[in-house]
Amino acid sequence: MEKQNFYDLNFDQLKAFLIEKGEVEPKKAKMRSQQLFNAVYKKNIKSFDELTTFGADLRGKIKDLISLEKPKIIDVQKSKDGTIKFLLELKDKRNVETVLIPDKSQSRYTICLSVSVGCYLSCEFCATAQISKKLVRNLSPGEIISQIILSKDYINDWSTQKKITNQVLMGEGSPFLNLDNVKIAIDNSKNKDGLEYGRTRITVSTVGVGIKKDNLDAIEWAANELDVYLAWSLHSSIPKHRSELMPINDKYSISSLLPQLKKYYEKTKLPIFIEWICLDENLTNDHAKELIKIMKKVPSKLNLIEFNPLSNKDFKPATQENIDKFSKTIQEAGFLSLFRRSRGRDINASCGSLANNKVIHNE
Repeated sequence: MEKQNFYDLNFDQLKAFLIEKGEVEPKKAKMRSQQLFNAVYKKNIKSFDELTTFGADLRGKIKDLISLEKPKIIDVQKSKDGTIKFLLELKDKRNVETVLIPDKSQSRYTICLSVSVGCYLSCEFCATAQISKKLVRNLSPGEIISQIILSKDYINDWSTQKKITNQVLMGEGSPFLNLDNVKIAIDNSKNKDGLEYGRTRITVSTVGVGIKKDNLDAIEWAANELDVYLAWSLHSSIPKHRSELMPINDKYSISSLLPQLKKYYEKTKLPIFIEWICLDENLTNDHAKELIKIMKKVPSKLNLIEFNPLSNKDFKPATQENIDKFSKTIQEAGFLSLFRRSRGRDINASCGSLANNKVIHNE
């Protein structure tokens, strides 16, 4: 019988599993689950043999039922700016990438997590979409959260003062096309007996997929179930142009998403981060005018992202002068606008560059 992967279960699922499969008394299941979560997510045990809080019989049973297997790091690249990129090999030999982005002090990091192998959204400015052209498969909850565990191991981040202080689910794939597994990974990240990240330390990205889930629009469902920062990959405020950059706009338009985004803010009280890749063609006065209209409807902040050119595309990165002018226009309208300089460009680890030349999406 194949073992249950520990990292694929959230706290409530683990508790139910221990009762059903581990024959743990229901009144003791919560305590045992807390002990397991603390041992794995805080003490970083690598084998259940280290589980000294369990008696020998129960420890043996847990070893027979549950696996601590994780993906393997098969390549590490380090940028001259301190960014670290990991190439991971999954159980089925497919690959994904994870990135650690340092702050200015080089002592704290934001981790950029992937949620799938490949992506079918075909955003024109994204290397992952241009190479894969399709979704090979979604990552399991364990494959998502293991990226954090492996990264913490690599930089020895197991003290009470975290080195990896923030998570962004902005790597390969679209989190809103893998919501169930993303939710479990986030549950374990937020759990006080798990990795214990606050809700404002986690950001989930979406292009604005409006699929229904539990009779709710996905964004409204995420407000209830994820309750973290939401980043909306907008990149153009003019519908026709956005469709050219992001074909998904033909199915889920800007106007159809605005009510959902407003509900997300109303439920979470967290402003929406609007992601905007800086191209010559989308920093026009018309784009600024339409973007301001959007920001008036949904409490939000603008993140301007430096574009990383693709070899097979003719997009021109915006000049710093045009970026500053566009940002000033947004700020003068009363909204926060920040410019994010690319990190890890020399190792293809910057925004939109994952899987640019290293990862092979094995069939």
